[in-house]
Amino acid sequence: MRIPDEVLVQLRARGLLVSEQPFVANHLAYPDGVTIGKPSSVPGNSSGSESFWGAQGIPCDAASIVLHRKAERWVVSSEDWVPGPGPGDFVHHWDTADLAIADILGFYFGDPGRMALKRRRR
Repeated sequence: MRIPDEVLVQLRARGLLVSEQPFVANHLAYPDGVTIGKPSSVPGNSSGSESFWGAQGIPCDAASIVLHRKAERWVVSSEDWVPGPGPGDFVHHWDTADLAIADILGFYFGDPGRMALKRRRR
């Protein structure tokens, strides 16, 4: 089930990056899902590491999230550890798009403690 454009517009309006092409519909983990990232140039929470977004090479300073639909529910996940789950990894299921969007915005712009869990321990 594809993510509606109005949801993606809300995320982009906050300065977040959203993958241009969704995962394929029959993807085992994230059918029709999109990846979301926060550029370093956008104020908000940081996971303390730097990565680069797509072919554009946009610097990002926060862990990425995947948003997809599963059985009429909205799924927001961030799974960085293999094998996982590891510190800060999560999979949240929501009944509405508004709740999923609030979860994503909270991760990037809300309580910094959520993002702090993503900092890799060395």
